[in-house]
Amino acid sequence: MNFYPTPPVIQAEIYVRIPDCLRCTGQLTEWRSGSALPSTDIFLEAPTYTANGDLYIVDVPYGRILKIDSHKNVTESVRYDGEPNGLVVREDGCLVIADYKQGILLFDPGSGKISPLLTRRNLERFKGPNDLIISSQNEIYFTDQGQTGMSDQSGCVYRLSANGKLDCLVSNGVSPNGLALSPDERFLYVAMTRSNSVWRLPLHLDGTTSKVGLFFQSFGCAGPDGLAMDEEGNLFICHPSLGSVFVVDAEGIPKARIVTAPTGGKNLTNCTFGGADGKTLFITDSLKGYVQCVRWHCRGVPAARKVPSAY
Repeated sequence: MNFYPTPPVIQAEIYVRIPDCLRCTGQLTEWRSGSALPSTDIFLEAPTYTANGDLYIVDVPYGRILKIDSHKNVTESVRYDGEPNGLVVREDGCLVIADYKQGILLFDPGSGKISPLLTRRNLERFKGPNDLIISSQNEIYFTDQGQTGMSDQSGCVYRLSANGKLDCLVSNGVSPNGLALSPDERFLYVAMTRSNSVWRLPLHLDGTTSKVGLFFQSFGCAGPDGLAMDEEGNLFICHPSLGSVFVVDAEGIPKARIVTAPTGGKNLTNCTFGGADGKTLFITDSLKGYVQCVRWHCRGVPAARKVPSAY
């Protein structure tokens, strides 16, 4: 029996296509995606919108950060020896990078320089960081996915406090990927790609978590990837193998399904809110090298929260 009405289907549209001159055609890379589809000359992830109207994205296999300005002009901001997978912009304008190869890095758009922020836990390298967000207390939450999955359930979710303290919140993750904080920051949602699910972590006042639960369960060859949140508490779940972004409310009840544009690709890997009013959802169409978009009825919650003035 279906207790809930079928959620509406919303079709995305193409926002911009990365031009041929900025694609790495014929260039070698040792990086391989988790997709069953063949690799291409680009693989987009980590859309990040800034206050001045720029949209940054990464090209994972070729170690690049690309910038799309408000006029939809695309430029290469930096290329370096890494595999950037997640991005979030700090209040000072620097971009924090979750780099699969190098750890947690900083990119200064003004100088064009890449510098290390956290490359090891104690003396050990990470498995392979994937995504990250910043809380209103300047805490960086990030996932360490590596090659974990159903046969190796050792993926981690970390919190890096403003004072440099690193806590491991989850150490048994099944390919931890995208993250999102609830509007009140009481809950952290984590996509677990290879178990086709999203976990919900209660965040306690003492900085710990307990009673981590299964919030969303899906199906398909590859599960949830990037996550985003709107101001009403609706969670946006990118699902690459189904060519969709599922929208569920705070109770997990389906509200909408966003499907790929008619000329777009299937691998919708990550999403973020932006635009002049904060109501445009930007979605990376990874293998096609497109950015798609959808207008939403309310504002999104930024992946980096503003620090309270009293903090």
